[in-house]
Amino acid sequence: MTLQNSDAISATSDEEMEAYNHLNHSLNTTGSSIPSLVDLSLLADSNPGEKVIKAAHRIYEHLIALWAPAIIEASQELGVFRALAEKSADSISLSNILQTDARSMRILLNALYAYGVVERIQDASGVSLYTLPREFQHCLLPGELYSLAGKMVYDQRLAWDAWRNLANSVRTGSTDQSGSVYRQNQIADHDYEFLVSGINFWAPPAVVALCRGLRQLEWDTDAAVSILDVGCGTGLYSQLLLQHFTHWTALGLDCERIAPQAQAQSIRLGVDARFTCRVCDFWQDRWEDNIDLLLFANIFHLQTYASAQRLITLASQSLSPGGLVCIIDHIVDDDCNVQSPQSRFALLFAASMLATGGGDTYTLSDYDRWLEAAKLQRLCVLDTPMHRILIAARA
Repeated sequence: MTLQNSDAISATSDEEMEAYNHLNHSLNTTGSSIPSLVDLSLLADSNPGEKVIKAAHRIYEHLIALWAPAIIEASQELGVFRALAEKSADSISLSNILQTDARSMRILLNALYAYGVVERIQDASGVSLYTLPREFQHCLLPGELYSLAGKMVYDQRLAWDAWRNLANSVRTGSTDQSGSVYRQNQIADHDYEFLVSGINFWAPPAVVALCRGLRQLEWDTDAAVSILDVGCGTGLYSQLLLQHFTHWTALGLDCERIAPQAQAQSIRLGVDARFTCRVCDFWQDRWEDNIDLLLFANIFHLQTYASAQRLITLASQSLSPGGLVCIIDHIVDDDCNVQSPQSRFALLFAASMLATGGGDTYTLSDYDRWLEAAKLQRLCVLDTPMHRILIAARA
């Protein structure tokens, strides 16, 4: 592979574009976070202890953020979203369908409305009817390509209890005495199986940004590019690339429980003739040689500092002469006073990894040191809503 002029990126598929438009519509209409619940503008400047009172209100709003996942995940468990996807309903009708207490159902539905998850209108008789918007149906119903249902199962099975024990994780740390291995070795395979499909929605914005970056780098996307998708999960990142570039091929590497998911999804997206997922321990098994695009999506935050360096070295050894390494992850700015949403999210994501079994997020300088040691160099960094994309090549 060589860098050269590329006039255009292949068109996205209809299904990907529709899902991406749904994502953009959701972010643009509801905001990228829970709407503010505390109106700080009403705190008069003349209040005694003004700064302390404002600070208390801000911290309180952070503390009650746990209401949102509790309300959304309880609704998922009760079947509220599936029922509302079939038809709009009032709280009494829905409580009869789902066999719950009517008053409690009304409270739950109003809480979903307050968070902007459901819509509420009044019929001619003044009864409130609740509707689940189409874009949220795609996000919440199991089996949808960008469903968060798996993430919610993961939360209920692991994350809730893990967060409760965060203080103990900080006391004891999450690595062994050498600092090179996480004690809990991340999450168990059966928990990972739920989570892996629950974060599919991260992929479309990243793939759109990556394609734009390849064009800006004038990389030869018209060639027969080979992708190695290391720790591919459902394989969505490489599968979406195959939809963009119909002459590319991809090999995914993941564990025995996940590989069938990736292969089934490649059929669903119509790229199974050019996508293969191999069961592989990528620390022990030999990788393919002469790969044009080494793809690491959400892999480095699972690594210790030492294992991240080893991963970069393995990538360098498998790379074709003009090939690229693409890392999609939560990457922190080197600036101590981080301002970007991507950096702030990365700092918080590291805390979530600490709580749920070990992991970390790393700075651009960390990646540059690993790349330099492997005789690679960073070409560019691209932003997505929560991630950064680092593209590197041989020095």
